Amino acid sequence: MEDHDFKLEKARLLSLALEFGFDERLAKKSLDRLISLYGDDGRDFITVEHCGDDFLVALAETMEDSEDWDDDLQVVESEACGALNNMLDKNALPNTRSNSNTNVGNCINVIDDSPKRKKQTNLMELDSSSDEESLDVWISKKKGNFSTLSSRQDQSSRVGCRSSVTEGSISGQKQFFSTSMGGNGTLSYDELQALDDVELANVVIFGNRSFRALQRQACKASLAKRDCFILMPTGGGKSLCYQLPATLKRGVTLVISPLLSLIQDQIVTLNLKFGIPATFLNSQQTASQAAAVLHELRQLLYVTPERVAGNQSFLEVLKCLHRKGQLAGFAVDEAHCVRFALFLVYTTEIWVIIDDYRGLGCLKQHFPNIPVTALTATATHSVREDILKALRIPNALVLKTSFDRPNLKYEVIGKAKDSLKQLGQLLQDRFKNQCGIVYCLSKNECAEVSNFLNEKCKIKTVYYHAGLASQQRVTVQKKWFDGEVQIVCATIAFGMGIDKPDVRFVVHNTMSKSIESYYQESGRAGRDNCSAVCIALYQKKDFSRVVCMLRNGQGCKSQSFKTAMAQAQKMRQYCELKDECRRKILLEHFGESFDRKACKNGSNPCDNCLRTS
Repeated sequence: MEDHDFKLEKARLLSLALEFGFDERLAKKSLDRLISLYGDDGRDFITVEHCGDDFLVALAETMEDSEDWDDDLQVVESEACGALNNMLDKNALPNTRSNSNTNVGNCINVIDDSPKRKKQTNLMELDSSSDEESLDVWISKKKGNFSTLSSRQDQSSRVGCRSSVTEGSISGQKQFFSTSMGGNGTLSYDELQALDDVELANVVIFGNRSFRALQRQACKASLAKRDCFILMPTGGGKSLCYQLPATLKRGVTLVISPLLSLIQDQIVTLNLKFGIPATFLNSQQTASQAAAVLHELRQLLYVTPERVAGNQSFLEVLKCLHRKGQLAGFAVDEAHCVRFALFLVYTTEIWVIIDDYRGLGCLKQHFPNIPVTALTATATHSVREDILKALRIPNALVLKTSFDRPNLKYEVIGKAKDSLKQLGQLLQDRFKNQCGIVYCLSKNECAEVSNFLNEKCKIKTVYYHAGLASQQRVTVQKKWFDGEVQIVCATIAFGMGIDKPDVRFVVHNTMSKSIESYYQESGRAGRDNCSAVCIALYQKKDFSRVVCMLRNGQGCKSQSFKTAMAQAQKMRQYCELKDECRRKILLEHFGESFDRKACKNGSNPCDNCLRTS
């Protein structure tokens, strides 16, 4: 390499570091050190393929880590386990203490509270193509002939059992209807009588007057014992797709979820709000606690993946249930963890979760006739194929709704020199007295932003991260839910299982680490389907902070680091879009084609479409 070319390459690498927000002095020092490691003239390093990526990695490693990254999810998991055990132990039977040698078949007792269902003479099969209009098609197999019944999304499918409602059974539910139906009055006897079992369960148990897109089809596919892959955006109502069928089936539905902090909210809601018996098992429980759970299994059993993958004793429990005809189905929540875990920083735990999720194919191997439902909010086409392959459900019915959230407006605002003052002014001018979330990259940033908004801007704000004590986190969450404070400043530890409908804005004070993470975090706005705003505050040097956070994970391998870097760079590119439609870029990332005109002419155009229209 000629001297001139060598100098140009050095200048290019330094320019790359500055473009990604690294300090110039540190960049020069790091580059000189790398060059010296590759020989006297350094030409060997400059000619290495991907030397730019290696340089950025090395630069991140040399930076002084002055921030407290919020990757202590193990603490949150342990506390969630303790909280769930305390809640469920109150209902445990006193005589269920058992040693590990107890016969599996004798320790299992399924209490079936499900309503008795009339035997169906025709088994209905749901089939669909990937376009939305043809997803509501029901096909009945009978003597080799196919009969098709289709309906529009706002119409009712009258397929399956009619509800067994008598006039006497309605009176006991009057108070429920008046409270759970949003104060819109009770349904009449005739209206209830017209509902099938799935619709009746949606009304009576979950308090919903109607289904969201594809929920009805997913429930009926499960009841028809079809394997199903469900792809719905954040806030689309995925949980109902396996919780409702579980109330209509005989036996136990096993739900696999990656983190106890995700399970905790669902367990509490199911038991205390809907009266649906649900419990959990995980590796942190003692043998006696596990025995107590198994002694009175009911409709929903939540487990973390390590309880299933490669766990022969638990498989024997499932086989026992299956022999008794009491194994109703499997639901794999957050199924994208087969490929990656969006909720975690790249630490050792992420790879454990991925390995356990990849081992869930054993369920279909041992129980080929038990339906598997896989659910996720974020999966590209390649991730979907990985999920279907890993779970051994290649012929699963795919129900896919659009990733588009038309009620969300996407914006990126360049950070000012005084970014805290800029954020405070933004919230006062545009979101006064409105509920929202400000996402921060580190614990330090959470506390700093929250204190500034409280003291300087007089905006009622709290902060939330995994470093807070359990009771503090509960208190913060309750204050925000109850409207005592307007804003919560939080790391990614906040949001797991959160379903507050009236979040009017989500602001990322620092760019998110990936498009997938940004989509999920911003998707916590506007779950009531009313207009909401998603704003990313951006400056180039924030990218260097993201790199440091990714590098900080323990046990980080070079390949996983480069993968994380590539995802972060896509997020950076999103933030730096000048004219392109942000909604279009987000949707195309997940493999969904989108006409920009729909954003321009919609009720909530992104900032670029608004500027160019």
